[in-house]
Amino acid sequence: MKKLLIYFVACLIVVLSFSCQDELRIDERQTSFDVNYFTYSRYQLTTAIVNISKSYGQALLNERNGQAALYFMDCYGGDQITGYYSGYQSSWGMENSNPYTNEFRTLAAMRELAENEGNTATVAAADILKCFVSAYLTEKYGDVPFSQAVQGREGELFPEFDSQKEIYESMFAMLDNAIDILSNPESKGLPSDHDVLYNGDKSKWVKFANSLKFRLMVHSFKAFESEGVNLSSKMQAIADGHDYMSAIEDNASIVFQGTESKDSWYLQTKWGTGNDFTEQKPTKYLIDNMVSLDDPRMYVIFAPALSPLSNQTDTVSEDVLINGFSYGITYYPVSDPRVEPSWLVASGKDLNGNTVDIPYELDAKWFGTPTPITVQNIYGGAALPGTNGFYDNRRITGFSRLIAQTNDDRLRAVLMEASEMMFLLAESRHNGWISSGNVEDYYQQGIKLSFERWHITNGVKPETHEGTEEIVEDFDAYYAKPEVALNGSDADLDKIALQKWLSLLMTNHAEAFTEVRRTQKPNFVFALAPSYSPYTYPFRYTYPLDEESNNRENYNAAVSLLGGKDLPSSKMWIFD
Repeated sequence: MKKLLIYFVACLIVVLSFSCQDELRIDERQTSFDVNYFTYSRYQLTTAIVNISKSYGQALLNERNGQAALYFMDCYGGDQITGYYSGYQSSWGMENSNPYTNEFRTLAAMRELAENEGNTATVAAADILKCFVSAYLTEKYGDVPFSQAVQGREGELFPEFDSQKEIYESMFAMLDNAIDILSNPESKGLPSDHDVLYNGDKSKWVKFANSLKFRLMVHSFKAFESEGVNLSSKMQAIADGHDYMSAIEDNASIVFQGTESKDSWYLQTKWGTGNDFTEQKPTKYLIDNMVSLDDPRMYVIFAPALSPLSNQTDTVSEDVLINGFSYGITYYPVSDPRVEPSWLVASGKDLNGNTVDIPYELDAKWFGTPTPITVQNIYGGAALPGTNGFYDNRRITGFSRLIAQTNDDRLRAVLMEASEMMFLLAESRHNGWISSGNVEDYYQQGIKLSFERWHITNGVKPETHEGTEEIVEDFDAYYAKPEVALNGSDADLDKIALQKWLSLLMTNHAEAFTEVRRTQKPNFVFALAPSYSPYTYPFRYTYPLDEESNNRENYNAAVSLLGGKDLPSSKMWIFD
């Protein structure tokens, strides 16, 4: 027994010895990582790009924005416009992240380290990204802390809210300075192995900065004009310089690795419940527009209804191939005595926002939800047999199988794309804010770039996209459609807005929400989105509760400039 005890103690000492050595090695590796991460700006560069892109892109899952843009309505979601008025955030938010405690701190560290290293190009990138996040915040809330933000160590514990005009002016100056730095061939930094946005290509960062500046000038043009400031000359300089996003490779976006849940596309179904994929249903008004145009993007982004009610006398199933993905569709006869009359109609809205009955289209493949109320139940969706999940309704159109993937070149975290820049140029030329270029050329290029980012190719369009491995569209024939073609009238702005709205679908829902608020176009979006609630269209998010509690004096000053009430209906400076 004594020998056995001695043997056990000896083994324990050996095990503990190895364990302690392993712990020491782990501690050494962690210390080495911490020293490198907080010593070199290149590590902060990667973190900043990834975190900002992924957090901003989370707007795809934002149920409020989904309805406000009239893209999606969710099973078990209910009316989301009411949420703008009754729901409150405890802290500042860029979707799932607080920029004041996360992104801004990373950018401040990145900037300081880069300055100490002499890597001025990295400093410039930090300023561009700071402008991007700041623009998101001020366009979400209105006046926000900017000049005194993230300066707690310097004693600014209760930062003042800068006016939106001051923030825009500061961002313009920061972007101009960043462009100057990046245009200098001697500027150093932006190592290609850490710049996951543009692989160290300073010329593309310049295009991003110019395009972001142009976006912000379009957003604020009328507001500055009301203050006696005309931005046309600055916009003209960008248009004349042609140093802006104009090709797919200029897009400011990153791909997902897809190796685990946290680095995969937002709607992937490999990990988790898959509810994010099934619960969002496209609105009838989105699908109706895409069907009317026979828009090729519909066949890439969406799948046909998988369990439609049918005029057929028997339950019939078929497999349909679209864009390389196969879908099993089962048609259920409407003559079946188990089909309830209530399944054939749902309450919805006409294009003026009036409540009307929306009948189900038998044998429908492309049919969206006309209401945010009990989306899972309409047209008998809750009673479906088979694979219909709790958060699903296969009577209506859902996402394509592409959208369920963990990663794909088409599934990206997007900051801004070249197609958006083209639509901004088209609008600006139409309004006379710039004098160079042609409205129609900009507009058609925007459509083309939107098609191409979804891998839609230009060629001979087939009679049907069913049975296809890829989506082919005759681009010129699409441009010539009466609902698409421009004619030089004021109605051209509506067509530009519609195509921009379609191009932002699944790529940039945050910007889509901003554009509807700014232009109130497409008209049916602005009219219909709030029509399911007693409230008007929301122009902003209310300030976080933390600010009202902990920074009350500056919060009150900001609210006073909104007319004294912190409401979603209060219009910020750029929308007033």
